[in-house]
Amino acid sequence: MATRSGMEEVELVEHDHDDHAAAPVDHVARARSAVRDRARDGLGWILRHRVLAVATVVLAVVAVVVPAVLSARAERVRAEALAGLPGVLEPMASAPAVAWTSPVPPNSWTLMSGDHAWVRDDVLVLWEQTGDATSSLRALDARTGDELWTAPLSSAPDLGDPANRSTNDRTTCSAPDAAPGEGIVVCLVIDSWELTASTDDAVPDLVEAASVRLRTFAVATGETLLDEPLGIDASVTRVGGDVVVAQSTSADGPASLVRLDPSTGTERWSTDVPRPADGTGWPTPTVQWFGDELGVGWLGTTSLFTPDGEAAGQLDTDDVWPFRGHRLTPVGEGVAQLRDLDTGRVLDLGGARPRWFVTDDGSVPDVLVLETEDRLIGRDLRTGQRAWQVDWPAERTLNVVVVDGMLARQADDGLTVLDLTDGTQLWHRSTSAYGQSIVTDGRRLLVIESVIGTGPVVAAYDARDGRRVWQVPIPSDIQSLAVVDHRLFGVGSGGVVALGTS
Repeated sequence: MATRSGMEEVELVEHDHDDHAAAPVDHVARARSAVRDRARDGLGWILRHRVLAVATVVLAVVAVVVPAVLSARAERVRAEALAGLPGVLEPMASAPAVAWTSPVPPNSWTLMSGDHAWVRDDVLVLWEQTGDATSSLRALDARTGDELWTAPLSSAPDLGDPANRSTNDRTTCSAPDAAPGEGIVVCLVIDSWELTASTDDAVPDLVEAASVRLRTFAVATGETLLDEPLGIDASVTRVGGDVVVAQSTSADGPASLVRLDPSTGTERWSTDVPRPADGTGWPTPTVQWFGDELGVGWLGTTSLFTPDGEAAGQLDTDDVWPFRGHRLTPVGEGVAQLRDLDTGRVLDLGGARPRWFVTDDGSVPDVLVLETEDRLIGRDLRTGQRAWQVDWPAERTLNVVVVDGMLARQADDGLTVLDLTDGTQLWHRSTSAYGQSIVTDGRRLLVIESVIGTGPVVAAYDARDGRRVWQVPIPSDIQSLAVVDHRLFGVGSGGVVALGTS
């Protein structure tokens, strides 16, 4: 067994530090150092590749900024375009309330026609026509519904045998643009009438104008501002804040085309419209506004003019239909074919007829929408080919609108929205229709529905996805919606209801 030697004393020495001991790790400093190293590396790479680095940054900015700018610009352009369409509502993000009710006569249904009612200077003006060829203007305070004034326009006298006569009432009214506080309504008024006896026993006698006048009324008071005689065959259209009058000057000479200040009668300009040689067709010059040009149709031709009165060409027909951004004319008898006057293309309608829209914002203008008794058809005006077709019976279709590239149909079984370009169905909502109207603010579709336990409501649906945004109860005697200069009204047997948001 081994033995141990004796134990020796051990001296312990304390050192202030040990150069060989492991130091604690500072993770924050290490992270900062790594960031600095990477930043130096990145800066070095940028300095070595300046052009590529700048291009990369520019592309990244462009990828983010340009689409946003273009989207904002497109939205601004669309908003401006919608603001120019009086039949489109101001944007309604929240449910409206009933502002007032006015039990005006049944002629309040004129609100449903976009060219028979206007709002100027917070005054709602109705151009009312009754079945006895009587026309008048009625003005209501658009804030309260109180009646402000009325003005008779014309009324055909009791001429000839009532059972064997017809009446040619050429009275027409419009409300040109005006500065605030200067709103007006301009009317071509038949001042006196005459009876023209028929030489054909199968054709009734005709009660028609013997004299015609141009009258301008101040919206605020109903005061007559202008009262001037016109030719028997005169026609009138508005352009901006002015009116343009076309009328014959002699039996075989040119027609006169004059642009007037409708408040004072001051001429802006005047020009002659040459009489078409050996022309056949409409015997009197009729002026209309095509959106950017004036057209005077007469004796088989339509002479075109700029808003400043400069000649701008001629069309070979006096029957021009401005439709969805195109100028169309029927070919032959009836409406079996249409010719696009801008392209010359002839479309065989195949028994269909152009579909009229309550509201059309002009989107996808190259699609002509046709209707038969059992289907709706989209025709591409650029190619003449059918773009799409849906089986929608006309008898079940209550109303159709075009908005933001979509076609919305209100039927007795609900709302359906299609892509106007290719006819793809975007959505359908089953609703209980109440009345026959659909209006839009450009983003939403508004209809009247019947809700169990609530009664009639105005319901708003997102036009893109069919989501119900809001609904608000309305009086039970309101059957239809109307838009007048971007304002919402309800019309029914009880009169007129103004709907608005605070």
